[in-house]
Amino acid sequence: MKNSFHSALVCAALVLAGCAMHPAQPPTNHASGEISSLGQALTFHVFMGELALQRGAAQIAVHQYADAAQLSQDPALAQFATLLAYSSGDDPLAMQVTHRWLQLAPGDAAARHYQAVLNARLGNTDAAVAEFKKLLADTAGENLQLIASLLGQETSVNQGLPVMQKLVADDPGSAQAHFALAQLAMHFNQPRMAADEARRALELQPRLDQAAVLEAHALLALGNSKKALQLLKTRTLAQPSNTSLRLAYAALLVGSQQLPLAQAEFDAVLRQDPNQPDALYSLGLLALQGNALRAAADYFTRLLKTGQRENEARFFLGDSYELSRHYDQALHWYRQVNGGSQWLAAQISIARIFLLQRDMGNARKTVDDAVILDPDAGVQLRIAESELFSDHGDNDTALVVLNQGLLENPGNTDLLYTRALLRDSSGDPESAESDLREVLSREPDDADALNALGYVMTEHSGNYLEARAYITRALKLKPDDPAIIDSMGWVEFRLGNYPQALDYLRKSYAKTPDPEVAAHLTETLWASGNKQEAHQIWSGAMQQHPGNAALIKIGERLFP
Repeated sequence: MKNSFHSALVCAALVLAGCAMHPAQPPTNHASGEISSLGQALTFHVFMGELALQRGAAQIAVHQYADAAQLSQDPALAQFATLLAYSSGDDPLAMQVTHRWLQLAPGDAAARHYQAVLNARLGNTDAAVAEFKKLLADTAGENLQLIASLLGQETSVNQGLPVMQKLVADDPGSAQAHFALAQLAMHFNQPRMAADEARRALELQPRLDQAAVLEAHALLALGNSKKALQLLKTRTLAQPSNTSLRLAYAALLVGSQQLPLAQAEFDAVLRQDPNQPDALYSLGLLALQGNALRAAADYFTRLLKTGQRENEARFFLGDSYELSRHYDQALHWYRQVNGGSQWLAAQISIARIFLLQRDMGNARKTVDDAVILDPDAGVQLRIAESELFSDHGDNDTALVVLNQGLLENPGNTDLLYTRALLRDSSGDPESAESDLREVLSREPDDADALNALGYVMTEHSGNYLEARAYITRALKLKPDDPAIIDSMGWVEFRLGNYPQALDYLRKSYAKTPDPEVAAHLTETLWASGNKQEAHQIWSGAMQQHPGNAALIKIGERLFP
């Protein structure tokens, strides 16, 4: 949350205040003339701040620029110091520098937005509400939805929701206000509040279809799919030509896994408008999911001709042809993806096809070129590349890829964690343990790394008490994670605590019927004397996962 920097705030300033604000740059040439007249102290702080930025010492830079802002009369310097402090997560310091910014530029809407959001993040709910009210009063029209979006991006649930609730409480007769609160509640995974507020918005403005759609999604999240579907079905029948509403109803049917009914609704949209891009896109995905590859290619070809969602159309055309093993056509379409969120996936797909064609050189070159073009995605690309090779049974090359990624991004914990898992699966638990300990030296509260270290130690070291300590810490951080619950059950089994082990393993298996959890549960049931139930769990899991190595191994041992 704190790393989202200032883009949302800048956007809010543009919309609410109509100002043309851009991200600040260090006021070097501009500020140099000023600081020469303000004395050595200001010169020193700016110089040290710039030097710290060049050397990657962010915290030092933040404090140096904050000190400089207090000495300078230039609002641009205060603005830049605010952005640095805000992006570093130092909210108290960011608030201090924002006050200075507002002293120098009292009417600056962007500064006022920072002040409002920082008050929310610091728990100063009433002050945040007061600031947002001032901003609303200075602008024409209804803007609570923009504020809800801003709070959703820049605050946590305990910071943002109380602010929005107070804003709505002061305007209880506004359907838009209740709808904005419903949106924020849904963003923060509070479906009960979202459903109640959306319903209140509908009571105040019955034709507000967006509120009906939001209420339906909240009801679905609450497990009441029948009521959710009936709500949108009724509105769709009452407005058969309302394309947006019918698309929302169809999407809800997809979310409820009622795929034939969803397809019928998308087809109805195409009968009204044969070139409706969202319907074509959704029908293409449904066709892909149903392995109707020719139909999928047809939908995505039609989508491409509309001029909408072009990169998505090209990517899924590539996907359709790859699945049908027309690799040259798949490569053609993947290479046509020239932007958007599909670009990275397209590069990995190109590399995957080269691997299928046993062309390792071009597979690696594809990802290398992508890293050069988008270095910010280098970690993600290297992890995906390593998974390509490991999926093809080439763990040695996968390890080479991760090592290269770590040379490019020294100490990156995602790469270290991925390498640890690969080393463990490759029969090198000592190196895996070393990588995981390095991750934890950098991020002590990484629940996944804690769990992985505890599990590796359980499997290989025999130091079960230390392993349980790591898993216990992980479970406190993620109490509902089925993988961590499984690890706790497995270490309790190794310690001989069968009743406790069964409690954990049953809970994990109920959350996710994973084959490895089934193997652990089978083993524990057998050891505790519940051999009939052990066989039932094992045979049921084997039917769902007939090729799973863990299940096969335990079956050969217990049920020869």
